[in-house]
Amino acid sequence: MRKLRFAILSFAHIHAWSYARVLKSLEEAELAAIYDDDPERLRRAAEAYGVKDLYGDYRQLLKREDIDAVVIASENAKHAELAIAAAEAGKHMIVEKPLATTLEDAEKMIKAAEKAGVKLQQAFVMRYHDATVAVKNLLDGGTVGKILAVMTTNHGKFPGLWFDDPKLAGGGAVMDHVVHTADLMRWYTRDEFDEVYAVIGKNIRPDLRSEDCALISLRFKSGIVGSIDCSWSRPNTFYTWGDVFLAIYGTDGFILVDAFRPCINLVIEGKPLTWHYYGPDADYNMIKDFVYAIQEDRPPRATGYDGYKALEVSIAAYESARKGLPVKLPLQR
Repeated sequence: MRKLRFAILSFAHIHAWSYARVLKSLEEAELAAIYDDDPERLRRAAEAYGVKDLYGDYRQLLKREDIDAVVIASENAKHAELAIAAAEAGKHMIVEKPLATTLEDAEKMIKAAEKAGVKLQQAFVMRYHDATVAVKNLLDGGTVGKILAVMTTNHGKFPGLWFDDPKLAGGGAVMDHVVHTADLMRWYTRDEFDEVYAVIGKNIRPDLRSEDCALISLRFKSGIVGSIDCSWSRPNTFYTWGDVFLAIYGTDGFILVDAFRPCINLVIEGKPLTWHYYGPDADYNMIKDFVYAIQEDRPPRATGYDGYKALEVSIAAYESARKGLPVKLPLQR
């Protein structure tokens, strides 16, 4: 297998640092170049990962014929510009979630990738976590019978940086924390959302420019009901970043999973509780699988369309909160 050469387009998103770590560790891939529009961030990333080919203009980087694929980890609002340019340059891509900040941009990205014949993977790493994959296998095997309801949570700390800037992020905790579990729900049920009702608040961090919490109720086309409890509710001193929790009710049984349970809680006298995760590396699993998807010419596990449908839930949640009413899907644009 030929080693694929990757570039990372921006280290604005905190996940970029983990993706770079994975690319440096994979035998099947190489981190060959970095673009960033922030010179200081570009310098820090280059020093951290020993990359010498650095660019302040992504167009110059994308002209390189020796770059096979890119990871786009910019601010959310910049995804579309970078992804469309990458597609037109013939580069396969992983795009950080959410896919975009508008459905119009998401659709343009998908069409650009299809026209260019390149693969567009949405960075839904929870499709690659061993615990959530095990749940998928149980459900596909009919272990709990017909799914009736799915309850999910995705809580976390406020990431800081640009995440509460609506122009760059597209929203707050809803935009940041809905798409992962919305995607898992679609993946598990093999069904599409029919209706979204959301209550959104700024109840925890009054200094932010965007919402910090929401409760979202969902109904699927088949009648399955679901919920998403998403927030930036964990304090800055919390011992871990947050959680992904799932409860799935079926006609014949019940599945409960706390995806990041495999950890050690360390308490030392006079120091705060610390959290040491030892479970599976979902980032590693995702990027390695994407490399093989390119080599084997098969679709990625989470496609651009999957990203679009999860983003649609977030957009519908904002609309529902504004109206105080449930919103039907698909959204009419």
